[in-house]
Amino acid sequence: MVSNAAVALAAVAAPVGMLAGLAAARRRAGGAAITVGVPLPGQAALALIAAAAVLALGWQRAQGAPGLLGSRLGHLVLAAVAVLLLTALAAAWLHSRATGRAAQAPWRHAAAMLLGALALLAGLLAAAIAWQPEEALAIAHWPFAWRYDPDLPVGTQTWHRLWLAAGLTGLALALLVAALFARRGRLVWLTAAAGLLACASWPAPQLLMTEATRTSYQRSPLAFTDRNVLQGGRLYQAHCAGCHGAQADGRGPLAAGLPVWPSVLGPALFENRLEGELHWRVAHGGDGRGGASAMPGFGAALGADDIWQVLDYLRLRAYGVSGGTGMPAIPAPGVAVTCRDGRATTLAELRGLPLWIGAAAASASAPNAMQEPLDPRLLTVALTWGGGYSADGNSAGADCVASGEDAWNAYALAAGVPPDALAGAQFMVDRRGWLRARRLPGAAPAWTSADNVCGPGGRMENTSAQGLGALLLAMDRAPIGIPDTRRWQ
Repeated sequence: MVSNAAVALAAVAAPVGMLAGLAAARRRAGGAAITVGVPLPGQAALALIAAAAVLALGWQRAQGAPGLLGSRLGHLVLAAVAVLLLTALAAAWLHSRATGRAAQAPWRHAAAMLLGALALLAGLLAAAIAWQPEEALAIAHWPFAWRYDPDLPVGTQTWHRLWLAAGLTGLALALLVAALFARRGRLVWLTAAAGLLACASWPAPQLLMTEATRTSYQRSPLAFTDRNVLQGGRLYQAHCAGCHGAQADGRGPLAAGLPVWPSVLGPALFENRLEGELHWRVAHGGDGRGGASAMPGFGAALGADDIWQVLDYLRLRAYGVSGGTGMPAIPAPGVAVTCRDGRATTLAELRGLPLWIGAAAASASAPNAMQEPLDPRLLTVALTWGGGYSADGNSAGADCVASGEDAWNAYALAAGVPPDALAGAQFMVDRRGWLRARRLPGAAPAWTSADNVCGPGGRMENTSAQGLGALLLAMDRAPIGIPDTRRWQ
């Protein structure tokens, strides 16, 4: 995965080269052109290459256009690209205007100061990019009323029309830049560019995009902990269950009297809708057919964090129902832990290590997940509730123990079983804290995973220590690239 340092290195490469050239500034014999270490055309090419590299790396780091346009890190990347492009234009323009004036010291000094100031500004932006924390990837807003929807059925003709319009527009912009540096025939260049722009017929946004809100690409900033998830469950039961049902199945006691039947709030909800748009819908409500109010807005009754808690509860419940099939990745619920070596007090502090989490039975006669041999490369966490194991985890044989009703109930949601049936459930968590596989109690002895960690069919029958090792290797080979911008607890 691309890091901030890689983006910053690409952004600072051109400024460093330009400043080094300015430090060795010299005038070519005869005064025909300005040279500052590297000739001005070379300076322009260097800045253009750096701008393209910064944009490409920033695109990967910010996870596409939403991150570039809506996050603090994305804004810094775009600012660095803009400064580098401005530097390239300035160098090219100075080169085109250098003839006859390059021998004049004041003009050469002014040109060097301009390029030096732009290079320093690009360097400062590169330093700012390098120092940004992970939270800088959080998307604050989406600036447009439309967003690209990959699930929309787009015909071949629409794509051809789009690429043709993009090509004509790009060529028109190139002619505009050429007109900027042209000494003769500038009007011809401008006329040709205007003609190309007039011929660029862009398809209607509805054919490629769907309506968006300013929160469309936002994700929950709250720590994904057992307390927050269960608090979301309590808020859901108080404000939403009357219509959507206690089991989020759309069969609440008030459902039959509504003009539009409530939605099922299961896996399909998160497969087809972005979290930020769901947040907007809960806060502001939505219109049904014929103008009838499908759902009132809860922005006055619930705060922004309350709504995120409700959505996190529904996400964890949906994961429990489907095992995450078709859903975005979900982190392992954070819980308080007690470790034998005292290395951590919360699950978030164990990030960087692969985890095996097992729900230990409260009685010796019940199925016990802890009886199986484990891979020594895994850190083991035992979920206990009901006094079955001591707090230090020695009798459970685990490295850490998470005890208490909240932790138990949160992982019961992740397993999709009632709390009294959780004993024996197992979960695999990767080094960045994402839930990657699970094995349910009482089911066939197999690990399952929505992201094919358990193989192309999402299933692995080998539950021995060797099988756990294969899961560990699979998680490391296929890391989840989504930036986790939540607050840790």
